[in-house]
Amino acid sequence: MTDRTKLLYLVGQFPAINHSYLLAEVRQLRSLGIEVSVVSISPPDRPSEQLNPDEREEAGRTYYVKSEPAAKIALLNLSELLRHPLRYLRGLIFALGLARGPVQAAYHLAYFAEAILVGRWMRRCRISHLYATFSATVALITARTFPVTMSFSVHGFGELHDPIGTHLAARVKGALFVRPISRYGRSQLMLACNRSEWRKLIYIPLGIDATDFPPRPPRELSSPAHVLCVGRLAPEKGQALLLEGVASLSGEGCPVRLLVVGDGPDRAFLERRASELGIAGDVEFAGWVDHNAMSRVYAETDLFVLPSLYEGIPIVLMEAMAMQIPCVAPRITGIPELIEHAVDGMLFTVADVEDLTKKVRDLLESPELMAQIGAQGRARVIRDYDIARNTKRFAAVLAEQIGGGLRNSSEQMPE
Repeated sequence: MTDRTKLLYLVGQFPAINHSYLLAEVRQLRSLGIEVSVVSISPPDRPSEQLNPDEREEAGRTYYVKSEPAAKIALLNLSELLRHPLRYLRGLIFALGLARGPVQAAYHLAYFAEAILVGRWMRRCRISHLYATFSATVALITARTFPVTMSFSVHGFGELHDPIGTHLAARVKGALFVRPISRYGRSQLMLACNRSEWRKLIYIPLGIDATDFPPRPPRELSSPAHVLCVGRLAPEKGQALLLEGVASLSGEGCPVRLLVVGDGPDRAFLERRASELGIAGDVEFAGWVDHNAMSRVYAETDLFVLPSLYEGIPIVLMEAMAMQIPCVAPRITGIPELIEHAVDGMLFTVADVEDLTKKVRDLLESPELMAQIGAQGRARVIRDYDIARNTKRFAAVLAEQIGGGLRNSSEQMPE
């Protein structure tokens, strides 16, 4: 890009331990000459003293909408109403029109109030385009209330499982472009919107910096084998199925030691389920682990298993593959775009505990296959999911799709 551009990067929560790739992408965009201002709806998911230095630096330059006192949010909304009454009321009516019933109406009033703060921040920073990740409804309302444009990313379950409830068609219609991170996600977006909008759907994968995840040192297979699962503890992540698989392996005389990294609403249920299956002593629930500690966890892992019922293309799979840890994952959604079965990972039939167990057993019984798949997995990540290369593609799309709209424009954002 020849001119320095300005972009508002709107995030649901930033930084967040389970979305560290967003921080990496923001920094990559800046290295490519884009002036990125980050606005986060919610504050970081940890206290400042628990953030690493990069996260702490980013938190210091991020505007947090929900950190504003309720009285100030109300005053800022009143100020905007008095300043631009017709525009304000038009946005309010649009926000309420997205709601289905009184409960949703209350939520959308809150989204509207947040959108007012986002729009005012854009005006203050003289930014005319916002790109949203896990916050597209607020972005849509902002673009309908202020003279700005918006785009957004689509990752997986959260956006695609309920296209009506998430206003997916309205979001696509209101966006300059939409970024699905998987080809599968693009296909689902095509089903959710009008055919005339398909040109907006631009597939751009995420990625990692493989140098941050070097191949783990050579190691003998542990006894019992160390199996790792990383992800939010929620029904769609399928950890309950993995617990059944661990119990089956134990019953077959092939015990494993399972480490579950992550937290969420299913934690208590999963802990009870492990006890019911008689494997509580073989399973450790570690909660969320920060980036530096995860490198040590990966280094002590023999096998990575993802039991999900729905996914996009999980970053944790890329990280494990980059470290040459053989991975077992379901044959669903975008995962086959990352893993070719028996080449750079093992795929099982989703929700099939017997097949999951078989794929784990097949690997544990063949150290040669584990080593071969581990090496191929790292090669796949380096080839197709390098964050520097993929972010450069994203920056090129920004330049092509938005062009001058990204640039400092006092005409579009009057004081």
